Order: sequence, then structure tokens, then C-alpha cells
Amino acid sequence: MDDLQTSDEVTFIPENVEPICYTAIEAVLKDKMYNESMVQNWVDEICASITKELVEMNKPFKYLVSAVVMQKNGAGLHQAFSCYWDNAIDNTIVAKWPSEKKKDPNARMVCIVTVFGVAF
Repeated sequence: MDDLQTSDEVTFIPENVEPICYTAIEAVLKDKMYNESMVQNWVDEICASITKELVEMNKPFKYLVSAVVMQKNGAGLHQAFSCYWDNAIDNTIVAKWPSEKKKDPNARMVCIVTVFGVAF
């Protein structure tokens, strides 16, 4: 790494990635009705959009982006992951849509996006 790089340039900062996730999710899912035949396309589009934005940030990371879209019907959904990495620079974010900050009583779906940023 270049000695002139700041710690922010070589650290995965969830607060910088969170808006990218919500923008991608809303661009694809907002105002849509759940349609099982479209879910795979939506998930692909969300993940591709987020990955593209992260790569354009030009940071020294490998990114893993996954998304789950589920019909909002009261069923439970549980997710877990475990990581072994450098806690100083690697990180993850889980973005749930609609978020707690932007509750949408009309939302017909739930989307959970997980992004891992791992330095190389």
C-alpha cells in the first residue's frame, strides 16, 4: 500500500456503503408487487448495481454481495454469518429494506443485502 493513503482509503466503512445498498434496492423494488418469477432478476440487478458502485470507489477490496428478497407475509427469516479477517480494515454491512428508519407500511417485500469488504 502507498504510504500516502489515509486509513479511510484502505478501510471498509459501512456508513459509506449503506446508502449505496438502499439506493440499489429502492431502484429495483420500490412500488413493485412480489412476483416469484421476477425475484431472481431483482436479486441479480441489486447485487450487480451495488458491486458496480463499490468497484467504482476504487478501494483495495474484494467485495462479496448477496441479497435475499422475500414476500412480506409474516413469516420469519433468519440470517447468520461468521468471518475470520483483519478487524482493522475488513468489515461487513447488512442492509434491511424497508429499513427501521424508513418504515413503509405499503412494502410488499423484504430485502436483506449483505456486503463484505475484504482487503487484498
